Amino acid sequence: MFTDSEYQQILKACRTLPKTINNYLENDFVMNLFSTVLDYQMIRTTLANAESHYKENHWHKIRTRDDLANFLGKYPDTKDGNIAAAQYLWGYRYWTRVHQLRGLVAYFDSSNVTDQESLREWAKTSDFDRDFKGKIKGLSFAIYKWLVMRQGVATIKPDSNVRKFLNGIINRTLPDREAVDVLERTARDLGIPANELDWSIWDFQSNRK
Repeated sequence: MFTDSEYQQILKACRTLPKTINNYLENDFVMNLFSTVLDYQMIRTTLANAESHYKENHWHKIRTRDDLANFLGKYPDTKDGNIAAAQYLWGYRYWTRVHQLRGLVAYFDSSNVTDQESLREWAKTSDFDRDFKGKIKGLSFAIYKWLVMRQGVATIKPDSNVRKFLNGIINRTLPDREAVDVLERTARDLGIPANELDWSIWDFQSNRK
């Protein structure tokens, strides 16, 4: 657990971060599903290329939950089937991500989340341990946080930028949940939304690179 001394160091560092007017909102249901299974442990250029491939080639054909489910139904849920689906959707052979996408669609179906409005409502009231943990293999706490942040939830995603930022201040790596706790507390003390603080950290770390 972080100490009070460490907290004061973190609070002091966050006070100096530049303000941001950006946000993480994503208002497209299909893109939210894609980002959930694609946007982790992936090079930013590769992610951008995958999303561009979909938008340039399939945007008008796969726009809803039903469109996506019908598309996935054309391919068997096997390695070869998912490779073919991934290449069609994104231009890459990310078959495990397609398998996760199938699981995500099925999970949200079971939760009556079938469009952007219901996804946003789910995000506002959901809890990782109660509602998401273990539902889709490979989709972790950090991925859940990133998903709900894109729906406007004021929280922190404990990604590499957040971990490096905190490590640079207190010289140790906090577990993901402690990193979220300390930065949500910091945001409250600073009087700003936690997702705004997250973006400021992202800007700071990106400029350091």
